[in-house]
Amino acid sequence: MKLVKNLCRCRASSRCKCRVTCKEYNDQMGPSGAMQECVARGGRMAAWRVHSYGGAAALRLDDARVPALRAPGQLLVRVHAAALNPLDLAMTEGYGVRVLNALRALSGAGGGGGGVELPLVVGRELVGVVERAGGAARLRRGQRVWAALPPHAPGCLARLALLDHRWAGPAPTSLGLEAGGALYAALTARAALRAAGVVGAAGAAPRRRPRVLLLGLGGVGHAALQLLVYEGAQVVVGCSADEQAVACAAGAAAALDRRASDYHQQQREAGPYEAVLDCAGLGGDEAAALAARGCSFRRYVTLTTPLLHATDRRGLAAAAGAAPLGCPPPHVRWAFFSASADDIELLRRLAERGQFSVRVERVFPWWRLPAAARRAQQGSARGKLLLDFRAEPPPAAAAAAAAAAAAAAAAPDAATAHY
Repeated sequence: MKLVKNLCRCRASSRCKCRVTCKEYNDQMGPSGAMQECVARGGRMAAWRVHSYGGAAALRLDDARVPALRAPGQLLVRVHAAALNPLDLAMTEGYGVRVLNALRALSGAGGGGGGVELPLVVGRELVGVVERAGGAARLRRGQRVWAALPPHAPGCLARLALLDHRWAGPAPTSLGLEAGGALYAALTARAALRAAGVVGAAGAAPRRRPRVLLLGLGGVGHAALQLLVYEGAQVVVGCSADEQAVACAAGAAAALDRRASDYHQQQREAGPYEAVLDCAGLGGDEAAALAARGCSFRRYVTLTTPLLHATDRRGLAAAAGAAPLGCPPPHVRWAFFSASADDIELLRRLAERGQFSVRVERVFPWWRLPAAARRAQQGSARGKLLLDFRAEPPPAAAAAAAAAAAAAAAAPDAATAHY
C-alpha cells in the first residue's frame, strides 16, 4: 500500500517525520476529509480548553497536540459524542482546583494527567472508537467504547481523548450517541447506592426490598432510579410535576410533586425509608430538615459535599481539620464518582436488556459548545446536553479552525480559535 507523506498537520513539510498509509489516512480523515486530524506523530486536533479560570466564557477552541500514550494501560479514543455537564462549567471557574491538583500530582503521567492543570480540557464522559491502545489495555484498536473520566484527568471535549482503560468498556449496541452522556452520571449513582447500603460491593441486592426516597431526577437521579429498580428497591421520587410521568415510567413506586403544598406531608407518609438519596444538590443540611419534619430514614446520602468548596477557600490542611467537614452526622454520607470495570459492564448489560437508558435534551454540533454552555447555565435541563464530534462544520467554522491550525504551525502551543 502506498505511503503518504505530510498528510498530518506537522509544523513544516521539510521536517515532517510522519508516514501513514492511504487506508489509514482515509480512515482518519473520514468521508470528506474536513476537520479530521491525523493521529500520526506530530498530529493535531481540535479541543475545547480553558487557559485560565474565567467560567464558560474562557472556553476556547484550540488546535492542540494529539496526546501520546504514556502508560501501557492507556487508550487514545476518537470521540464521537461527549456530554457537557454542570461539573464541566464549574471546573472552568476553578471549582475543586486544590484537591484536583493534588490528585493530578499523585496520578502523574500514568493516570492520564501528567500533573498538568492548565490548559484544561473539559468533558467527563464520551462514546467513541479506540484509535490507539497500550499493550496492557483490555480494549483494542477499532472497538466502540463508552467511558467516564475522573475530574483530575484531562477531559474529552476534543476530537481525541486520552484515558485509562479502566475508565472505559465496550459500548452497548442499544445506545447510539446518547452513550456519550451515560457513564459519569451512572457511575456516580452507583457509588451513591453503595453509600446508602442499598447494594453491596459485589453487586448483590439485599434480601428485602428497601424503600428509598430519591430527591431529584436529573442525570444522576434518572440513572439512580433505574439502578434502584434493578436492585428491587421501592423508590419514591421527589421531582417537578412535569417529571412525574418520567419517574413512573422508569419504575418509581410513587412520584411526588416537590412544589405541591402538601409535599412534605406526602414525603413523611410514604416512609419510613431505608435511605434518602439527594440528587438535587440539597446537601447534608437537608437531612436535619427532613428529620425535623418527621420523615423517618436510616441513611442520607448526598452528592453535594462542602469539601471542594472549603479547600478552594482555605486550602487542603485547613479544610481537612475543620470540624464540620471532618465530623458529619453518622447517618449522613457523601458519595463521589468512582470508575469500576465491573460497574461499567453491568451498565452495558442493563442497556442491552432495555433496563438502562439515557435521556437527551439536545445534541449540539461540536463547534457550538458555547450554545450548549448557555443552555446548561439556564438550568433545569430535561436530559443530557451532548456534543456531536462526527458532525461536519459549516464553511465559516471550518475556515476558523483552519486558521487556528495555520497559527499552530508557527506557535504550536498558542493557537486558539474563539467562538
